[in-house]
Amino acid sequence: MKRYLGIMIAACFAGSVVDAQDAPIGKVRSTTVEVELLTAPEGGALHGQQWRTQFEQLGISLRVRRPVLNDKPNVSERVVGTLRYVSAVGQLERSGKIVFPGKAFSFSDGPKLKEWIDELKTFGAQGSPNGKPLWGLTEKQFKVVYDVLSAVQKTSVAGKDLPDAVMAMNLPTNLSVRWSIAAQEHLERRVADGRITAVHDTAGFSKATVLAIALNDQGLGFRPNRTPEGTVELLIEPQAADRQDHWPVGWPLQRQVTTVLPGMFVMVNVGLERLPAAEVIEDVAKATETPIFIDRAEFERRDIDLTKLLVSHPLKKTTWSLALRAMLVPKHVTREYWQDEAGRGFVWITAVGKPRAAAVKDVGGKGE
Repeated sequence: MKRYLGIMIAACFAGSVVDAQDAPIGKVRSTTVEVELLTAPEGGALHGQQWRTQFEQLGISLRVRRPVLNDKPNVSERVVGTLRYVSAVGQLERSGKIVFPGKAFSFSDGPKLKEWIDELKTFGAQGSPNGKPLWGLTEKQFKVVYDVLSAVQKTSVAGKDLPDAVMAMNLPTNLSVRWSIAAQEHLERRVADGRITAVHDTAGFSKATVLAIALNDQGLGFRPNRTPEGTVELLIEPQAADRQDHWPVGWPLQRQVTTVLPGMFVMVNVGLERLPAAEVIEDVAKATETPIFIDRAEFERRDIDLTKLLVSHPLKKTTWSLALRAMLVPKHVTREYWQDEAGRGFVWITAVGKPRAAAVKDVGGKGE
């Protein structure tokens, strides 16, 4: 089984990658950083000479000059073949401080300056993607990835071992999938327990949502990863309670929830007495013709078993939306309404208080 797992994961590496700069280039193999400092009208020759010495120690050529026309601080790059040239233009202030977009350095900031220069050499003008909104992608880059992953998955991956399920998604050839070492080790541990199957039938949803839910079934997630070579890949990693940087399962609804998921808001008579929550959720999905998916990873982390969690509801006329909320919230479970990247709505059953992925906040989403 372990050999099979390794073969299937390796197969998922195949494919080209989305270029982070939206241009058909090869992988960057060498980066040259050039720095210019714009001086104030009153000059700054002495400070400029001091900075020239400091940059030379970092192996960086520095040019100090007066601004021309609309010159202003900026960081840009150009790529020629496999060579990348990064140009950083900063402002030299009267105090001697140098200011770049989002960065400022004094003479005493030598280690910080070196760290930034090393980051430019590694990742180019955009710098390291770590800790930045939208995984360090520009809005244009994010839109490219989002649009690519919005394609609808027409066939079901339910019942397939996870590596097989990922391959069956036929992800676009301009995105490669990479399983981190930690993800491979995580899956190997679950293989030993016989738990690596994609559970949910998500046919008809976007490939991003199908992938996110299938991975979530096994405690994994994925995120766009901008590589030092200037490309974007999909990186699969284990989930953790203290991180919310994976691609989210669902985005904020763009239409009224009553329009997107009408079956959840039809008035019906509801009366239940101590039934397993998993059974009730499955019956609601069928009765309302509504896709309902379960956050299996979160419930596993919190040791919540929906097949053993019993719920009740007094006989009364209400909607299944309200009934589910009334039954689940006291059990620290909730239902949320989201849509996939293609605009199709669904219900997400998760634990109360679970934070949403940071990317949802980056695009202004709050959910229901």
